[in-house]
Amino acid sequence: MKRILLLLLLCVSPMFAREMGEFVKDIQFKPLEFEVPSITSMTNASGVEIFSLKNAEFPIVYADILIYHGKKNLGKRPTEIGRLLEDSWELSGSTSYPKEKFLETLEFYGASFSVSVDYEKTVFTIAYLKKTESVVLPIIQSFFEAPNLDEGLISITRGKLAEEINRRSDNVTSLAKRKIKEAMFQGTIAGTSMKKSNLDVIQKEDLLRFQKEILSASKRRLLITGDFDLKAWETFFPTLTKNESFEAEIITPSLLSANVSKENKWIRLVTKDVTQSYISLSGVLPEHNHPDFYAIQVLNYIIGGGGFNSYYMREIRNNRGLAYTAGSFTEFQETYGTVQFYAMTKTESAKEVLDLMKELIQPKLINSLTEEELVRAKTAIINTFVFQFEDDKRTLASEVRRRDHKMPEGYLQNFRREIEKVTLADLQRVGKLYFQSDKMITTIVGPKSLESFWKGSVKLLQPED
Repeated sequence: MKRILLLLLLCVSPMFAREMGEFVKDIQFKPLEFEVPSITSMTNASGVEIFSLKNAEFPIVYADILIYHGKKNLGKRPTEIGRLLEDSWELSGSTSYPKEKFLETLEFYGASFSVSVDYEKTVFTIAYLKKTESVVLPIIQSFFEAPNLDEGLISITRGKLAEEINRRSDNVTSLAKRKIKEAMFQGTIAGTSMKKSNLDVIQKEDLLRFQKEILSASKRRLLITGDFDLKAWETFFPTLTKNESFEAEIITPSLLSANVSKENKWIRLVTKDVTQSYISLSGVLPEHNHPDFYAIQVLNYIIGGGGFNSYYMREIRNNRGLAYTAGSFTEFQETYGTVQFYAMTKTESAKEVLDLMKELIQPKLINSLTEEELVRAKTAIINTFVFQFEDDKRTLASEVRRRDHKMPEGYLQNFRREIEKVTLADLQRVGKLYFQSDKMITTIVGPKSLESFWKGSVKLLQPED
């Protein structure tokens, strides 16, 4: 697999190191043939689902413990609890190995450990040398059986997060993405940004309660690769009784569409004194397990997701020199999806770029796409699909994501076949459904002077509104 990837990179990298020219269009790539690695899955005596992929090339074990309780389970509690717990917990260690002793001991044995409280679940990432397994696993086990949460570290983490909030608007792209998410996901935990005032009211008891919820959640998975021995993990997990379901937020396309309808009456201008403005069109897509998924992926590649092969880069950047970068990307989750078209441009070019961005997703262009463009896009997507399996950890993560999103059995194996089935008629159909600028939120980060380009159609926002 690694040799295939190396050859592919050596062949493709020079092409993308320079701007697209007519010669690139004439290069023909055949679809890459490869086998999806075979993953072993089972459920152990403690009710933990185990996904494994053996690779004894190096005497190292990599493991991810997934506990399905995350920020979406916070309910009406401050969303800042997730980040505050994440950093404080990792640094606090266990009662047997408190504070820095926990991570320092693991580092002494060549092991690493981290905690991430994500939206859907909490992830514990572990790596250790096989020869130290009998010593390292009990240390890590103490983190779950007798967790510590140090008041001093909570205070330090609170200060670090407050400073992060102070500096989060420094980067134009990060600011734009935050304001887009706040608009698209307004009224949800996912769309709520951290506030310093909320950090101040969170008490240690709030963190302990959420920590306890995480550790008592019965849905758990272990993803393990490398030179592992599953027998060493037989007594690691406690047997948990199925607990009552905790309140969980559910985001749907209809909820997001309602938010778009509230915000797409204006151009949302987030005022920031910069010379390069960020422009975005953000829309709603269906859930991952939807029949239109494959056609959307192909159309997105052609319009903006294909780098120098896309219309956005070719027409906005290369042919007209209007943007430093331009493109698009999709994100699919279990219950919804989103698409974002973007460009970074000189402030004086903002109006021209936005007009062109809208023009390039209109039915007129989508209906004019050719069979040659379709074939080229499908081949490129099929060839890049191999990177889903560039390492064993990512292979396991792809399979777990398939199950989390309720994708059909054999999704990974059949992905290339489903992409091949996409037709020009499919592109025209999904284009009309999902790629219409009047069904999107327009967000610009730039100076207040941009308001003059769209008099009467601009909603002014401050970065911290």
